[in-house]
Amino acid sequence: MELIYCHARILNQNDLNLYMTLERLIIVTALIIQVLFGQNSTQLNVNGIAYYKSGVLLENAETILMDTTEKVISRTTTDKKFLKKFGGGKFSFSNLIPGHYKIRIVTGEDININHRFELKNESIDLGSLYPFKEFPKYSLTKYKPSSKFKMRRIPTSPIPNDSINIRHVIVDLDGNANTVIVDSIIIDSVYYTDAKTLERGMLLKEKVYFIYNDYGVFIHQSRSLKNRIEELQRRDGYVIFQSEDTLSYNNIFFEPEMNNPEVATFHFSDTTGKAVYHSLFDIYKVRSGPSYLGNSVKKGFYLGLISVLSGDYGTIITVVPIVTLGKVGYDWYKDKRSNYFLPSNENTPFPKNMFVFSFTEWFWKKSQPIISPIVNSRPVKWWTSRKLRKIQKQAAKRKSASD
Repeated sequence: MELIYCHARILNQNDLNLYMTLERLIIVTALIIQVLFGQNSTQLNVNGIAYYKSGVLLENAETILMDTTEKVISRTTTDKKFLKKFGGGKFSFSNLIPGHYKIRIVTGEDININHRFELKNESIDLGSLYPFKEFPKYSLTKYKPSSKFKMRRIPTSPIPNDSINIRHVIVDLDGNANTVIVDSIIIDSVYYTDAKTLERGMLLKEKVYFIYNDYGVFIHQSRSLKNRIEELQRRDGYVIFQSEDTLSYNNIFFEPEMNNPEVATFHFSDTTGKAVYHSLFDIYKVRSGPSYLGNSVKKGFYLGLISVLSGDYGTIITVVPIVTLGKVGYDWYKDKRSNYFLPSNENTPFPKNMFVFSFTEWFWKKSQPIISPIVNSRPVKWWTSRKLRKIQKQAAKRKSASD
Protein backbone atom coordinates (compact mmCIF):
# COMPACT_ATOMS: atom_id res chain seq x y z
CA MET A 1 0.00 0.00 0.00
CA GLU A 2 2.79 2.39 0.87
CA LEU A 3 4.55 1.51 -2.40
CA ILE A 4 1.46 2.49 -4.43
CA TYR A 5 1.13 5.76 -2.51
CA CYS A 6 4.78 6.70 -3.14
CA HIS A 7 4.47 5.89 -6.82
CA ALA A 8 1.40 8.14 -7.19
CA ARG A 9 3.16 10.94 -5.32
CA ILE A 10 6.14 10.72 -7.69
CA LEU A 11 3.80 10.90 -10.70
CA ASN A 12 1.99 13.98 -9.30
CA GLN A 13 5.34 15.69 -8.69
CA ASN A 14 6.44 14.99 -12.30
CA ASP A 15 3.18 16.37 -13.70
CA LEU A 16 3.55 19.48 -11.58
CA ASN A 17 7.07 20.09 -12.89
CA LEU A 18 5.87 19.61 -16.48
CA TYR A 19 3.03 22.06 -16.02
CA MET A 20 5.36 24.68 -14.51
CA THR A 21 7.82 24.27 -17.41
CA LEU A 22 5.02 24.69 -19.97
CA GLU A 23 3.72 27.77 -18.13
CA ARG A 24 7.15 29.41 -18.20
CA LEU A 25 7.50 28.60 -21.91
CA ILE A 26 4.09 30.13 -22.71
CA ILE A 27 4.92 33.29 -20.73
CA VAL A 28 8.27 33.74 -22.49
CA THR A 29 6.68 33.17 -25.92
CA ALA A 30 3.93 35.68 -25.15
CA LEU A 31 6.50 38.30 -24.10
CA ILE A 32 8.50 37.78 -27.29
CA ILE A 33 5.37 38.09 -29.48
CA GLN A 34 4.25 41.18 -27.58
CA VAL A 35 7.64 42.83 -28.06
CA LEU A 36 7.83 41.98 -31.75
CA PHE A 37 4.28 42.84 -32.73
CA GLY A 38 4.08 45.72 -30.29
CA GLN A 39 7.00 47.40 -32.02
CA ASN A 40 5.51 46.76 -35.46
CA SER A 41 2.16 48.24 -34.42
CA THR A 42 3.76 51.55 -33.48
CA GLN A 43 5.97 51.69 -36.57
CA LEU A 44 3.68 52.97 -39.32
CA ASN A 45 4.07 53.73 -43.03
CA VAL A 46 3.00 56.71 -45.16
CA ASN A 47 2.83 56.79 -48.95
CA GLY A 48 1.37 58.93 -51.73
CA ILE A 49 1.71 60.20 -55.30
CA ALA A 50 2.95 63.68 -56.29
CA TYR A 51 1.67 65.64 -59.30
CA TYR A 52 2.33 68.98 -60.96
CA LYS A 53 -0.53 71.51 -61.11
CA SER A 54 -1.12 70.42 -64.70
CA GLY A 55 -1.75 66.82 -63.57
CA VAL A 56 1.59 65.42 -64.80
CA LEU A 57 3.33 62.99 -62.45
CA LEU A 58 6.20 64.56 -60.50
CA GLU A 59 9.27 62.37 -60.98
CA ASN A 60 12.55 62.31 -59.03
CA ALA A 61 11.49 65.18 -56.76
CA GLU A 62 12.98 65.72 -53.32
CA THR A 63 10.47 64.75 -50.63
CA ILE A 64 11.02 65.90 -47.04
CA LEU A 65 9.22 64.56 -43.97
CA MET A 66 9.10 67.01 -41.04
CA ASP A 67 7.44 67.42 -37.69
CA THR A 68 5.17 70.35 -36.81
CA THR A 69 8.22 72.54 -36.03
CA GLU A 70 9.56 71.75 -39.54
CA LYS A 71 12.42 69.72 -38.14
CA VAL A 72 13.57 67.28 -40.84
CA ILE A 73 12.91 63.63 -39.95
CA SER A 74 13.63 61.89 -43.24
CA ARG A 75 14.26 62.56 -46.93
CA THR A 76 13.50 60.62 -50.10
CA THR A 77 12.68 61.18 -53.78
CA THR A 78 9.65 60.32 -55.86
CA ASP A 79 9.86 57.37 -58.23
CA LYS A 80 10.74 57.66 -61.91
CA LYS A 81 8.53 56.28 -64.64
CA PHE A 82 9.25 52.74 -65.78
CA LEU A 83 10.23 52.82 -69.47
CA LYS A 84 9.25 56.51 -69.40
CA LYS A 85 5.61 55.49 -69.53
CA PHE A 86 4.41 53.55 -66.48
CA GLY A 87 4.11 54.62 -62.85
CA GLY A 88 6.26 57.38 -61.36
CA GLY A 89 5.67 60.06 -58.76
CA LYS A 90 5.26 57.68 -55.81
CA PHE A 91 6.95 58.18 -52.43
CA SER A 92 6.84 56.43 -49.05
CA PHE A 93 8.17 56.74 -45.49
CA SER A 94 8.37 53.79 -43.09
CA ASN A 95 9.00 53.10 -39.39
CA LEU A 96 7.05 56.14 -38.17
CA ILE A 97 5.36 56.56 -34.82
CA PRO A 98 1.93 58.15 -34.27
CA GLY A 99 1.93 61.94 -34.34
CA HIS A 100 1.52 65.05 -36.48
CA TYR A 101 3.72 65.44 -39.57
CA LYS A 102 4.26 67.65 -42.59
CA ILE A 103 5.46 66.63 -46.06
CA ARG A 104 7.17 69.05 -48.43
CA ILE A 105 7.84 68.05 -52.06
CA VAL A 106 10.07 70.36 -54.09
CA THR A 107 8.40 70.87 -57.50
CA GLY A 108 10.88 73.34 -58.99
CA GLU A 109 8.00 75.78 -59.65
CA ASP A 110 6.68 78.80 -57.77
CA ILE A 111 4.68 76.65 -55.33
CA ASN A 112 5.88 73.45 -53.64
CA ILE A 113 3.66 70.67 -52.33
CA ASN A 114 3.01 71.13 -48.60
CA HIS A 115 0.71 68.68 -46.85
CA ARG A 116 -0.03 68.20 -43.14
CA PHE A 117 -1.37 64.92 -41.77
CA GLU A 118 -1.77 62.95 -38.56
CA LEU A 119 -0.73 59.36 -37.95
CA LYS A 120 -2.85 57.53 -35.41
CA ASN A 121 -2.85 53.75 -35.09
CA GLU A 122 -2.49 52.60 -38.69
CA SER A 123 -0.56 53.35 -41.86
CA ILE A 124 -2.19 55.80 -44.28
CA ASP A 125 -2.19 56.55 -47.99
CA LEU A 126 -2.16 60.31 -48.67
CA GLY A 127 -3.41 59.79 -52.22
CA SER A 128 -2.66 62.40 -54.92
CA LEU A 129 -0.89 65.58 -53.80
CA TYR A 130 -0.82 68.79 -55.86
CA PRO A 131 1.16 72.03 -55.38
CA PHE A 132 -1.56 74.36 -54.11
CA LYS A 133 -1.22 77.03 -51.46
CA GLU A 134 -1.96 75.65 -48.04
CA PHE A 135 -5.11 77.11 -46.48
CA PRO A 136 -4.30 78.67 -43.09
CA LYS A 137 -5.74 77.15 -39.95
CA TYR A 138 -8.28 79.22 -38.03
CA SER A 139 -9.71 78.73 -34.60
CA LEU A 140 -13.25 79.68 -33.71
CA THR A 141 -13.40 82.84 -31.63
CA LYS A 142 -16.32 84.63 -30.04
CA TYR A 143 -16.45 88.26 -31.14
CA LYS A 144 -18.22 90.91 -29.14
CA PRO A 145 -20.69 93.01 -31.12
CA SER A 146 -19.53 96.59 -31.61
CA SER A 147 -23.05 98.00 -31.23
CA LYS A 148 -26.46 96.87 -30.08
CA PHE A 149 -28.65 98.49 -32.76
CA LYS A 150 -30.15 96.45 -35.57
CA MET A 151 -29.56 97.31 -39.22
CA ARG A 152 -32.47 98.70 -41.20
CA ARG A 153 -33.98 96.07 -43.46
CA ILE A 154 -33.27 96.54 -47.17
CA PRO A 155 -36.54 96.99 -49.09
CA THR A 156 -37.22 94.26 -51.58
CA SER A 157 -39.71 96.23 -53.70
CA PRO A 158 -38.13 98.83 -56.03
CA ILE A 159 -38.78 102.52 -55.56
CA PRO A 160 -37.95 105.50 -57.88
CA ASN A 161 -34.36 106.75 -57.63
CA ASP A 162 -33.49 103.68 -55.57
CA SER A 163 -29.74 103.26 -55.04
CA ILE A 164 -30.00 100.10 -52.91
CA ASN A 165 -31.48 97.43 -55.17
CA ILE A 166 -29.28 95.90 -57.82
CA ARG A 167 -30.32 97.00 -61.28
CA HIS A 168 -30.21 94.81 -64.36
CA VAL A 169 -29.86 95.69 -68.02
CA ILE A 170 -31.75 93.54 -70.52
CA VAL A 171 -30.42 93.74 -74.09
CA ASP A 172 -32.57 92.11 -76.77
CA LEU A 173 -31.36 90.70 -80.08
CA ASP A 174 -32.02 94.02 -81.84
CA GLY A 175 -29.75 95.90 -79.41
CA ASN A 176 -32.50 97.65 -77.44
CA ALA A 177 -31.49 98.02 -73.77
CA ASN A 178 -33.77 98.49 -70.79
CA THR A 179 -32.82 99.06 -67.14
CA VAL A 180 -34.96 96.84 -64.91
CA ILE A 181 -34.94 94.75 -61.77
CA VAL A 182 -35.22 91.08 -62.75
CA ASP A 183 -37.71 89.16 -60.62
CA SER A 184 -37.22 85.67 -62.04
CA ILE A 185 -35.98 83.76 -65.07
CA ILE A 186 -37.78 80.56 -66.00
CA ILE A 187 -37.38 78.11 -68.86
CA ASP A 188 -38.80 80.40 -71.57
CA SER A 189 -39.49 83.83 -70.02
CA VAL A 190 -37.92 86.68 -68.04
CA TYR A 191 -40.07 88.56 -65.52
CA TYR A 192 -38.93 92.02 -64.45
CA THR A 193 -39.95 95.37 -62.94
CA ASP A 194 -39.10 98.55 -64.80
CA ALA A 195 -36.70 100.63 -62.69
CA LYS A 196 -38.29 103.95 -63.76
CA THR A 197 -42.04 103.33 -64.02
CA LEU A 198 -42.19 100.35 -61.60
CA GLU A 199 -44.37 98.53 -64.11
CA ARG A 200 -44.06 94.77 -64.25
CA GLY A 201 -43.28 93.11 -67.55
CA MET A 202 -42.34 89.86 -69.25
CA LEU A 203 -40.01 89.10 -72.15
CA LEU A 204 -39.50 85.81 -73.96
CA LYS A 205 -35.99 84.38 -73.52
CA GLU A 206 -35.72 83.71 -77.26
CA LYS A 207 -35.74 87.51 -77.80
CA VAL A 208 -33.09 88.26 -75.13
CA TYR A 209 -29.44 88.72 -76.16
CA PHE A 210 -28.04 88.87 -72.61
CA ILE A 211 -28.74 90.26 -69.12
CA TYR A 212 -26.17 91.74 -66.72
CA ASN A 213 -26.30 93.68 -63.44
CA ASP A 214 -24.68 96.78 -61.92
CA TYR A 215 -21.59 94.83 -60.89
CA GLY A 216 -20.81 93.58 -64.39
CA VAL A 217 -22.05 90.05 -63.78
CA PHE A 218 -23.97 88.25 -66.53
CA ILE A 219 -27.04 86.47 -65.18
CA HIS A 220 -28.07 85.22 -68.63
CA GLN A 221 -26.31 84.73 -71.96
CA SER A 222 -28.28 83.63 -75.00
CA ARG A 223 -27.21 80.85 -77.29
CA SER A 224 -26.76 83.42 -80.09
CA LEU A 225 -24.21 85.34 -78.01
CA LYS A 226 -22.31 82.15 -77.17
CA ASN A 227 -22.29 81.04 -80.81
CA ARG A 228 -20.96 84.40 -81.99
CA ILE A 229 -18.19 84.32 -79.37
CA GLU A 230 -17.28 80.78 -80.43
CA GLU A 231 -17.03 81.81 -84.11
CA LEU A 232 -14.84 84.82 -83.21
CA GLN A 233 -12.36 82.82 -81.14
CA ARG A 234 -8.81 82.62 -82.48
CA ARG A 235 -9.40 84.74 -85.58
CA ASP A 236 -7.99 88.03 -86.80
CA GLY A 237 -10.00 91.24 -87.16
CA TYR A 238 -10.56 94.52 -85.36
CA VAL A 239 -12.47 95.83 -82.34
CA ILE A 240 -14.52 99.03 -82.05
CA PHE A 241 -14.83 100.22 -78.44
CA GLN A 242 -17.55 102.32 -76.81
CA SER A 243 -15.14 105.27 -76.99
CA GLU A 244 -15.13 104.80 -80.81
CA ASP A 245 -11.47 103.77 -80.78
CA THR A 246 -10.46 100.97 -83.15
CA LEU A 247 -7.90 98.24 -82.48
CA SER A 248 -6.70 95.66 -85.00
CA TYR A 249 -5.59 92.24 -83.72
CA ASN A 250 -4.17 89.00 -85.08
CA ASN A 251 -5.84 86.69 -82.57
CA ILE A 252 -8.61 87.05 -80.01
CA PHE A 253 -9.77 85.02 -77.02
CA PHE A 254 -12.95 85.54 -74.94
CA GLU A 255 -12.75 84.59 -71.29
CA PRO A 256 -15.49 82.03 -70.44
CA GLU A 257 -16.63 83.86 -67.31
CA MET A 258 -19.94 85.34 -66.19
CA ASN A 259 -18.34 87.74 -63.69
CA ASN A 260 -16.70 90.72 -65.44
CA PRO A 261 -15.37 88.73 -68.42
CA GLU A 262 -12.34 90.03 -70.30
CA VAL A 263 -11.26 89.75 -73.92
CA ALA A 264 -7.60 89.10 -74.77
CA THR A 265 -6.15 90.33 -78.08
CA PHE A 266 -2.78 89.26 -79.49
CA HIS A 267 -0.70 91.31 -81.93
CA PHE A 268 2.16 90.19 -84.18
CA SER A 269 3.68 93.67 -83.86
CA ASP A 270 4.32 92.94 -80.16
CA THR A 271 7.47 90.81 -80.12
CA THR A 272 6.85 89.77 -76.48
CA GLY A 273 3.70 87.90 -77.49
CA LYS A 274 1.82 89.20 -74.43
CA ALA A 275 -1.95 89.55 -74.55
CA VAL A 276 -3.75 92.89 -74.19
CA TYR A 277 -6.85 92.57 -72.01
CA HIS A 278 -10.09 94.53 -72.45
CA SER A 279 -13.38 94.44 -70.58
CA LEU A 280 -16.23 92.96 -72.61
CA PHE A 281 -18.42 95.85 -71.42
CA ASP A 282 -16.13 98.33 -73.24
CA ILE A 283 -16.60 96.62 -76.62
CA TYR A 284 -19.25 97.78 -79.09
CA LYS A 285 -18.36 95.70 -82.16
CA VAL A 286 -15.95 92.97 -83.24
CA ARG A 287 -15.46 92.29 -86.95
CA SER A 288 -13.56 89.20 -88.10
CA GLY A 289 -10.89 89.41 -90.77
CA PRO A 290 -10.44 87.31 -93.91
CA SER A 291 -9.95 84.18 -91.80
CA TYR A 292 -13.75 84.05 -91.36
CA LEU A 293 -13.94 82.81 -94.96
CA GLY A 294 -12.82 79.39 -93.74
CA ASN A 295 -15.90 79.19 -91.50
CA SER A 296 -18.21 79.96 -94.44
CA VAL A 297 -16.51 77.37 -96.65
CA LYS A 298 -16.79 74.72 -93.92
CA LYS A 299 -20.50 75.33 -93.34
CA GLY A 300 -21.21 75.47 -97.07
CA PHE A 301 -19.38 72.21 -97.70
CA TYR A 302 -21.32 70.27 -95.06
CA LEU A 303 -24.60 71.87 -96.13
CA GLY A 304 -24.01 70.82 -99.74
CA LEU A 305 -22.90 67.35 -98.71
CA ILE A 306 -26.07 66.80 -96.67
CA SER A 307 -28.31 68.05 -99.47
CA VAL A 308 -26.93 65.47 -101.96
CA LEU A 309 -26.17 62.66 -99.54
CA SER A 310 -28.11 60.16 -101.62
CA GLY A 311 -26.85 61.41 -105.01
CA ASP A 312 -24.19 59.99 -107.26
CA TYR A 313 -20.61 61.19 -107.69
CA GLY A 314 -21.39 63.62 -110.49
CA THR A 315 -24.14 65.28 -108.49
CA ILE A 316 -21.90 65.66 -105.48
CA ILE A 317 -18.98 67.29 -107.31
CA THR A 318 -21.42 69.68 -108.97
CA VAL A 319 -23.75 70.67 -106.13
CA VAL A 320 -21.25 70.86 -103.24
CA PRO A 321 -19.07 73.60 -104.80
CA ILE A 322 -22.16 75.59 -105.83
CA VAL A 323 -23.66 75.42 -102.33
CA THR A 324 -20.29 76.32 -100.78
CA LEU A 325 -19.90 79.40 -103.01
CA GLY A 326 -23.50 80.33 -102.28
CA LYS A 327 -22.87 80.12 -98.53
CA VAL A 328 -19.78 82.35 -98.88
CA GLY A 329 -21.78 84.92 -100.87
CA TYR A 330 -24.69 84.78 -98.42
CA ASP A 331 -22.41 85.38 -95.39
CA TRP A 332 -20.77 88.30 -97.20
CA TYR A 333 -24.17 89.83 -98.11
CA LYS A 334 -25.51 89.43 -94.53
CA ASP A 335 -22.22 90.71 -93.08
CA LYS A 336 -21.80 87.68 -90.83
CA ARG A 337 -18.32 88.91 -89.91
CA SER A 338 -19.73 91.80 -87.83
CA ASN A 339 -20.73 91.01 -84.23
CA TYR A 340 -22.20 93.60 -81.86
CA PHE A 341 -22.01 93.32 -78.08
CA LEU A 342 -22.79 96.30 -75.82
CA PRO A 343 -25.08 98.98 -77.34
CA SER A 344 -23.81 102.55 -77.15
CA ASN A 345 -26.96 103.66 -75.26
CA GLU A 346 -30.45 102.43 -74.47
CA ASN A 347 -32.19 104.10 -77.41
CA THR A 348 -29.73 103.09 -80.15
CA PRO A 349 -30.28 99.52 -81.46
CA PHE A 350 -27.76 97.49 -83.42
CA PRO A 351 -27.57 97.92 -87.20
CA LYS A 352 -28.73 94.30 -87.55
CA ASN A 353 -30.32 91.54 -85.51
CA MET A 354 -27.91 89.32 -83.57
CA PHE A 355 -29.92 86.09 -83.85
CA VAL A 356 -27.93 83.01 -84.97
CA PHE A 357 -29.91 80.14 -86.46
CA SER A 358 -29.40 76.70 -84.91
CA PHE A 359 -30.77 73.62 -86.64
CA THR A 360 -30.72 71.55 -83.43
CA GLU A 361 -32.67 74.21 -81.54
CA TRP A 362 -35.18 74.57 -84.39
CA PHE A 363 -35.63 70.78 -84.61
CA TRP A 364 -36.12 70.54 -80.82
CA LYS A 365 -38.86 73.19 -80.83
CA LYS A 366 -40.64 71.67 -83.81
CA SER A 367 -40.54 68.20 -82.25
CA GLN A 368 -42.07 69.28 -78.92
CA PRO A 369 -45.68 68.49 -79.98
CA ILE A 370 -44.54 64.90 -80.54
CA ILE A 371 -41.99 64.52 -77.71
CA SER A 372 -43.92 66.25 -74.91
CA PRO A 373 -46.88 63.79 -74.86
CA ILE A 374 -44.43 60.87 -74.78
CA VAL A 375 -42.30 62.36 -71.99
CA ASN A 376 -45.38 63.24 -69.92
CA SER A 377 -47.06 59.86 -70.43
CA ARG A 378 -47.64 57.58 -67.45
CA PRO A 379 -45.21 54.79 -68.49
CA VAL A 380 -42.34 57.24 -68.96
CA LYS A 381 -43.08 59.04 -65.68
CA TRP A 382 -43.28 55.69 -63.88
CA TRP A 383 -39.90 54.65 -65.31
CA THR A 384 -38.15 57.96 -64.54
CA SER A 385 -39.45 58.03 -60.95
CA ARG A 386 -38.33 54.49 -60.06
CA LYS A 387 -35.27 55.73 -58.13
CA LEU A 388 -37.42 58.14 -56.13
CA ARG A 389 -39.82 55.34 -55.19
CA LYS A 390 -36.90 53.19 -54.07
CA ILE A 391 -35.56 55.98 -51.83
CA GLN A 392 -39.03 56.57 -50.38
CA LYS A 393 -39.38 52.86 -49.54
CA GLN A 394 -36.00 52.83 -47.80
CA ALA A 395 -36.92 55.95 -45.83
CA ALA A 396 -40.21 54.33 -44.77
CA LYS A 397 -38.38 51.22 -43.55
CA ARG A 398 -35.94 53.32 -41.49
CA LYS A 399 -38.82 55.26 -39.99
CA SER A 400 -40.72 52.08 -39.06
CA ALA A 401 -37.57 50.60 -37.50
CA SER A 402 -37.01 53.72 -35.39
CA ASP A 403 -40.62 53.63 -34.17
